[in-house]
Amino acid sequence: MALLAGSAVTLAWLAPSRADSARGERVFQRCFACHSVVAGEDKLPGPTLRGVIGRRAGTLSGFRFSPALSAAGAREDAYLADPERFVPGTEMGLPGLRESDDRRDVIDFLERRTP
Repeated sequence: MALLAGSAVTLAWLAPSRADSARGERVFQRCFACHSVVAGEDKLPGPTLRGVIGRRAGTLSGFRFSPALSAAGAREDAYLADPERFVPGTEMGLPGLRESDDRRDVIDFLERRTP
């Protein structure tokens, strides 16, 4: 029985981690100075991120994006890891979310905010 219990623990440890939207919301606090996910909050320095998942980067109507971001159509994970490296010339000042768990959870949080 002890062998089985140990195997279950090992298998659980090897299982891929799942996104945690609540944790993603906490990580997203780093972004709130410039971005919102609340409908109608669009007077911030950065574009609203409500509905951002599935929308090509740099295409939100009514927001003036840097030419670099408009041309890039960046993928979320790579962009969040290092915005300046992924899109040289972007105006976004965030140094990036270095931890893959942070990016995964923020992306999950944003997916849940997609109308």
